[in-house]
Amino acid sequence: MEVGEIYIHSEEGRAVLDVKNDKPQIVSLIVQDKVGKPCYEEQFTLDSGKHSLQFPIADLKAGTYFVWLHYADKTKMSSFKITASPGTKPESKKKSLLNIKFFSW
Repeated sequence: MEVGEIYIHSEEGRAVLDVKNDKPQIVSLIVQDKVGKPCYEEQFTLDSGKHSLQFPIADLKAGTYFVWLHYADKTKMSSFKITASPGTKPESKKKSLLNIKFFSW
């Protein structure tokens, strides 16, 4: 699975994470604040191909947030920042974390 950038659509109160999936599978997406408090969680059933996973940000305060994407036996993490001024593309950092056990709240 390839994980792309996170795009903020502040006027619509949502963010979008682009992914490219090489096989059908279920993925879990979790958004956490900088202290690890979960802000949003959802599972998606994806076919092969490109997908845009959307999640709400309207209730999030300015700050740094982490997006954990778990699929098969892998977990990838991206981060984004919400600032007071609206933007279309936040600062984003991507890391691949291998052999991490996934847990749910």
